[in-house]
Amino acid sequence: MITLPGLVNTHDHLRSLLPMTRRADTAGLAEMIKAGQEAGAAATAADYRALTALAAARMALSGVTTVVDHVYPLHDPDMLAAVAAGHADVGIRARLAYGIVRTEDVARAEAAAQDIKNIYLAPVSIRQTGVEGYRAAVQAADRTGLCLYTHVAETADEVRNCAAEHGKRPVELLHDLGFLRPGTVLVHCVYLSEREIELLAETGTAVAYCPTNHLKLAKGFAPITKLRAAGVRVGLGIDGMTDLFTEMRQAVYAQGQAAGRPGALTSEEAFLMATEEGAAAVQADTRADMVTLRPSVAMRPLVDPLQAVVHRAHGTQVVDVRIDGEFVVRGGRLARADEEELGERAWQVTRDLATRTGRRFP
Repeated sequence: MITLPGLVNTHDHLRSLLPMTRRADTAGLAEMIKAGQEAGAAATAADYRALTALAAARMALSGVTTVVDHVYPLHDPDMLAAVAAGHADVGIRARLAYGIVRTEDVARAEAAAQDIKNIYLAPVSIRQTGVEGYRAAVQAADRTGLCLYTHVAETADEVRNCAAEHGKRPVELLHDLGFLRPGTVLVHCVYLSEREIELLAETGTAVAYCPTNHLKLAKGFAPITKLRAAGVRVGLGIDGMTDLFTEMRQAVYAQGQAAGRPGALTSEEAFLMATEEGAAAVQADTRADMVTLRPSVAMRPLVDPLQAVVHRAHGTQVVDVRIDGEFVVRGGRLARADEEELGERAWQVTRDLATRTGRRFP
């Protein structure tokens, strides 16, 4: 066996509102956002719990012990509690990022923080939330001490549109609003200027890097090596993709491709981003988390275990997972929930959502 620290997924949306079909192969970001909004509007709190529980199971079974779950829309007041219950069904540690779409969502997020610990105030994006929503989130963070979280600088169009409308690039705009600070996490950061990288370093703002999502949706290459060289803390996010083992090697390969040289980001750096650096970015205490992995034939002869884990391991090889010292996965099976039952519930929700939204899938 290989023993690892708990893996930390710094960005995800643990509700697969859109089933994975071949139609998604050619869908761009804007199309996926629109379809997701339609499905989310038709969803219920019970739907959110079922889908969250299945995704939490997928996380735990692949060695993830901590996840930041960015949740929106939240049109039903019971939805956030349902998401938290979905995490608890499996036993995974989750930090909820309350998705702020409208300014009035900030007050709801503050109220939710009375019952659920460590909530992020999380405007969805500049294009979806608007500047007033960000300003309200910053004011709430100043009042409550809650941390901030958002998607930003995800596409070239976003940067151009922000500059045209506000006279500033997105990260510069967030800095002027007071959004950048210790405890803040910015997701994606694909298109950054040198000055924006300096601002992130100066303010102690962290970044969640989602390499496979960026490759799938042809977003570009985030300047991760420059960010880390500047002292910015960077964690890895799965963001709807497969597992953190995949994200580690994709980070290595994508950064090598962007720099034009292999090893621009090393295996050790990618491993740290998936473990202790990611934990520090989202302020998670993972000291009593442990994952055991059964080496595959592809990993042998096991000369360099770290290199083999980063480049050859898969989540399906995980055997045991402990979170805060307690088994959540044992012998490759969930310790607190039944996988088949979770899968069946999620299938029923997926079928029902398709009916409600008039969608068909094979």
